[in-house]
Amino acid sequence: MVTNKQDAAVIGGAVSGLAAAHRLNKIEKISDVTLFERQEYDEKRVECGEAINDTSLIPIEKTEENGFVNNVSGFQLQIYSGTNRNPDEKPYAVSNLNCDPGYICERDLVEKSWAESLEQDGVQIETGTPILTSEFESIVESYDYVIDATGQPSLSLKARDATHEYTGDMVALNATVEGNFKEYLDWPRIFFEGYIGYSWAFPKSENQANVGIGWAGSERPDDYMKAFETAAKRNGFPIPARGDTNIYTIPKGPSLDPSRVYFPEDNIFLVGDAAGIANRYQGEGICQAIRSSYLLCDLIKKGSESQYPKKLYNSMKSEYRLASLMRGVWVEHEDPELMATVAESLEGLTIDDITRSPRNVIKRVLRNPTVAAQLMTDKGMVKRFVNAYTDNWEYNSSSA
Repeated sequence: MVTNKQDAAVIGGAVSGLAAAHRLNKIEKISDVTLFERQEYDEKRVECGEAINDTSLIPIEKTEENGFVNNVSGFQLQIYSGTNRNPDEKPYAVSNLNCDPGYICERDLVEKSWAESLEQDGVQIETGTPILTSEFESIVESYDYVIDATGQPSLSLKARDATHEYTGDMVALNATVEGNFKEYLDWPRIFFEGYIGYSWAFPKSENQANVGIGWAGSERPDDYMKAFETAAKRNGFPIPARGDTNIYTIPKGPSLDPSRVYFPEDNIFLVGDAAGIANRYQGEGICQAIRSSYLLCDLIKKGSESQYPKKLYNSMKSEYRLASLMRGVWVEHEDPELMATVAESLEGLTIDDITRSPRNVIKRVLRNPTVAAQLMTDKGMVKRFVNAYTDNWEYNSSSA
């Protein structure tokens, strides 16, 4: 029998907050869980792409009513010479990456359905009121555990006047458009066109898709919307209306020192974007956010929550490592043909492989000795390789 039960507050009701509330609600020593979300779940809340690579992490039925609108086989990479090409130009390479638990989603609906499920399980959900800094301090004083899932910059670091600690890396635009997407309903498209970033078309149905474009690093267009429109023309998806287009910044990943995801004096923990985690190779952050919440809650259950910063960093280490190496193919060479050869070598791997398994990716690349030699005789790539395997990223060094 558990005595001295404790309560928990989760601030932020997107996927990382919902995941935290879900897992906390199953911990015997936690008496009550309250989730605070500044918006209503009936409102348009989410301004990001809507591909979820591992929907097995979300504990609700995978139905269209719950927002899981297109069960995909995987994602197709198309590599082109550049952005100034003829729209009729054939890609240098096409590579299909498998993704069995992948869906294109209506993420607003997914989160609404998940919140409703949590409420039925006894989680108290308070929506519609933003939490001010003064109210945040009151919550911290009132609850035994506070999980900050407020995104980047987090409420915790706003309260500490420390939002400068974050570093955004990828700027992305996206919109939902109407058109004919029947041809690649099963294999959504990702277009690489010689710059550090990509555009995409993720069909929700035969007649509707989420389309977008993102840039990483320091080289950005002067006019983001114009670049989005011209990418649509090149890649054959409808031009999005400016009024329907969302713009957002993805964290660098890791954009915070690991020590800044846990404040033991107040028992505050940061998860998801608030913790500065994301995949800086392709911008994915949804599954990373959910996993960070589950990791934290499993540690709370064991009474080992003080290990969260180190465990979070170590759980993401292979992903950061691989992202640094894959970006090196872009940054160090700026060679679309080399990128195409690398992409072809990845054919048949899974999305999970190319984001979280350096060993599987490196083994595939090594099958082509010419490409392997070209990559590993480049001083920039050698430096990246050494840094990756000594955990010294080009934007972050940590002994955690």
